[in-house]
Amino acid sequence: MINIILAILLLWLKFSLLGAAIRRLHDTNHEGWWILLYLVPFGWIFIIYFMILPTVEKPVRWGNYLFTK
Repeated sequence: MINIILAILLLWLKFSLLGAAIRRLHDTNHEGWWILLYLVPFGWIFIIYFMILPTVEKPVRWGNYLFTK
């Protein structure tokens, strides 16, 4: 029983982190599909680079930036 609960919690955590990573990619004006680079050897290096880019504080393809006036 505890294994089922842990599996559900781990899936929930993985999907939450996936959503946050895709949101971060959108904040840097990249498509969420870039997350698939994790499937390519050494693709995680590019994802890390995209994650540390500064947030684009202008309208992006997915609407307005959250904190623009």
